[in-house]
Amino acid sequence: MTNLVNDLRYALRSLAKARGFAAVAILTLAIALGANSAIFTLVNSILLEPLPYGHPERILKIDNQDITTGNVVGQHSYPNISDLAKLKSIQAVAAFTGSGMFLMEGEDPELLEGTDLEATAFTILGVKPALGRVFTAADDRKGAERVLVISHELWQRHFASDRGVVGRTIHLGTARTPWRVVGVMPPGFRFPADSEKRDYYAPLGPDLSEEDRTNRNSVFLDCIALLRPNVTIANARAEAAALGQRLEKQFPASNTGARYLVQGVHDSVVKDVRPALLILFAAVAVVLLIGCANVANLLLARAAARQKEISIRSAIGASRGRIIRQLLIESLLLSLLAGACGLLIAAWSVGALVALAPPDIPRLANVLLFTLALSVLTGIVFGLAPALSASKTNLVEALKEGTRGSTEGRGRNRIRNVLVTSAIALSLVLLTGAGLLLRSFIQLVGVDPGFEFENVAVMNVPARAAYKTPDEYLAFQARLQRELASIPGVRSVGGTNVLPLSGGQLVYSFDVVGREPFPEGRAPSITTVSVLPNYFRTMNIPLLRGRDVAATDTLKSPGVVIVNEQFAKLYFPNQNPVGQKLYVRNGDDFEQNEIIGLAGNVKYLSLTEDPPLPMFYLAHAQVPRRSVSYVVRADNAATLGPSMRAVVKRIDRQQPIISTDTLENMRGKTLASRRFSLVLLATLSAIALILAAVGIYSIMSYAVTQRTSEIGIRMALGAESRDIFRLIVGNAVKLVGLGLGIGVVVAFMSTRLMRSLLYGVEPGDPITVAAICVVIAVVALVASWIPARRAARVDPLVAIRYD
Repeated sequence: MTNLVNDLRYALRSLAKARGFAAVAILTLAIALGANSAIFTLVNSILLEPLPYGHPERILKIDNQDITTGNVVGQHSYPNISDLAKLKSIQAVAAFTGSGMFLMEGEDPELLEGTDLEATAFTILGVKPALGRVFTAADDRKGAERVLVISHELWQRHFASDRGVVGRTIHLGTARTPWRVVGVMPPGFRFPADSEKRDYYAPLGPDLSEEDRTNRNSVFLDCIALLRPNVTIANARAEAAALGQRLEKQFPASNTGARYLVQGVHDSVVKDVRPALLILFAAVAVVLLIGCANVANLLLARAAARQKEISIRSAIGASRGRIIRQLLIESLLLSLLAGACGLLIAAWSVGALVALAPPDIPRLANVLLFTLALSVLTGIVFGLAPALSASKTNLVEALKEGTRGSTEGRGRNRIRNVLVTSAIALSLVLLTGAGLLLRSFIQLVGVDPGFEFENVAVMNVPARAAYKTPDEYLAFQARLQRELASIPGVRSVGGTNVLPLSGGQLVYSFDVVGREPFPEGRAPSITTVSVLPNYFRTMNIPLLRGRDVAATDTLKSPGVVIVNEQFAKLYFPNQNPVGQKLYVRNGDDFEQNEIIGLAGNVKYLSLTEDPPLPMFYLAHAQVPRRSVSYVVRADNAATLGPSMRAVVKRIDRQQPIISTDTLENMRGKTLASRRFSLVLLATLSAIALILAAVGIYSIMSYAVTQRTSEIGIRMALGAESRDIFRLIVGNAVKLVGLGLGIGVVVAFMSTRLMRSLLYGVEPGDPITVAAICVVIAVVALVASWIPARRAARVDPLVAIRYD
């Protein structure tokens, strides 16, 4: 122990004397360790930590998958969910669906986002409320008193953390329905599969109609389940697959091709972000390796300068093991000091990650203790090779005068060259990944969605309950459309029930009048949108044939429908669809509609949609809905929100508004997750490039210092400055060329793992790789230019006398 303490004191004195070296090494490692700690925080909290439920390993998310297409539909009918509860491997099942209500407790109603679920959901999750109780099976029946459990965040935000909120009656919805608060959930509680935190949880049962309970075509519910103890997910999958096959035979009209997709709830929550997070984690590991390589290079250079000191210690009896231990203690001390600085960087970085992360990133939390273990491991990794190399001493040579200027052994040079070459190769891999993401992002931004984002404001308004009949709320909606059009600077106003890229989707099936109906259960499901007049003009969606929806297309007039190009291509190839008639089906109901127009294709669910979805556009007045998203094309859409809200309040002061936004902002939200990955990987790549440049500079600078006498002799024998410059830069070019060659091979192999994150560009794209090679080569040559220029200016007389 005494020897260890003495070694530690000696290490502190040694580093204190070499403050410049220590500062560079600590800063290099601190950046790498801080980045690793921050990204590990992200990876750990999302991918590694178990979900905060009672039995997370037994909780399942069960989706509906169409085996004919492979598409995951996600939602089920209530009868199909009820059948799951009969499986031997399943202990409990709960149906749930998203919902929203206005909190009518102030002058301006506040929209609350919630989840309607069965009472068994709380049993499955094993979560207890912070205050009060959760609702029970008695609360989940038809005709029961309206009760709900609110989130901890809503309790703090709206009710000022008042513990008396339990038992209080609040009024929700435009009809001001009374609801009694029975509980408050714990802080940070998040229901499985909810992309965002919810404000409340309400019983599902009271609002389920008899048709919803019995109709297998009424598909709108999600499902979680609890495995029985000691039962595997594989058993549940096998039973669910057999059940799906039985239901397909019993109910072909609703269940043809439908299967249960059973997965652990954790896998369901993280499946969309796992590839990006694993790539980022690999990226920060690469940054750490480059940082370690740089510090190892610095330690090798310092060990060469300390060769006489080490030899003297060997001469007076220090064993090789003692010397290795001393050098390792110094490297561990460096890494621990860097780790402490890295903690500060990581703490700041995690805050930045939270601010930068899109809202659908699940379970982002702080985990920083990882840094300590990583610091110790790093100290050993980057310190071991220099320590082993430095401990090999030749006492006779080392103790001679003038050895400081002598040429180093090839072994040490080889180690440093390998480290620099590796750093260049790893930098190339990282930068190639960032370059591919950048090109992919540019491709996505440049995608033609089939409509114009620019200068379009959006306002979502659900007609309140005071408008009782379709005629009443249709009249309100028509008046609102007219008055929005009268705002100065507005060019056109339209509306729809579901905006493109908003994440919502309604599907109807159909048959063509005059043709053989599709087989039972095989009718195509078509994305269906209802639109107000002028919707296509406002969105700049081209009408290729026929006419737009008009104000005369009402409940009393014949049904009309506009189809898109993809629909016409699939179901009316080489024909003019305008004038054809369809039976448009919504569940068991169907109407005959005439095709009055052909519209251009639109990227509806995502910008990466290819091929485009076949679509119907129905006249909104013929399928009335309370909620309309108004689209307003104007000279300056970004400033239009207050004016639009003022129009609504002028017509009806009690009418709530869900939101105002612009299509440009909505596009930004769809790109948020890709932008998040791009910014993080680009930042890590920039750090890697800087560290690689520092490594090249340090090894070239050190080489110039070590070869000062040699350079002086060369110049005394007739070598010119440009010859010395070419000599130093030539050595750098060899290292850079070798590093780029290795990096290109690794980049072509590793970027294949990024395929799911790319759009419009192939992994290992040669243009991207070539561009990155040029960038690294330029940076590396600039880094070697400074020491080469210094070497070319050496005074031969001074150099020959150097040490």
